[in-house]
Amino acid sequence: MWDDELRNHSAEGLERELDRLFAAYREACEPPEPSPNFMPRLWEKIEARRSVSYSFTRLSRALITAAAAICLLLVVLQATSRTTPVFYTQSYVEALAEASAADATSSFEISLYEVGGGDHYQ
Repeated sequence: MWDDELRNHSAEGLERELDRLFAAYREACEPPEPSPNFMPRLWEKIEARRSVSYSFTRLSRALITAAAAICLLLVVLQATSRTTPVFYTQSYVEALAEASAADATSSFEISLYEVGGGDHYQ
């Protein structure tokens, strides 16, 4: 019994609160103009707000398209350039032989100079 009374009391309080909220809303908002130009003006306002977001959407789509084209171009360039570096085509033994040959030549020239056998510079 007490529960029914509390529910009725709270329901009436909620209805009063809702009525007060609707009244405050009516006072805060200006009433629409009852004229034949109401809908065209409303659509003008909507299009004015929409134009900013539409231009941003167009710009973002253009940037995405440009980024995709650049990525595609880079993939095509990567796929078509088949130049492999020399150090990948040599075996480990070949690379060591080449390096030791270069070291041996420079060591030989240094030893000739130290001994005095390099007279071709004088």
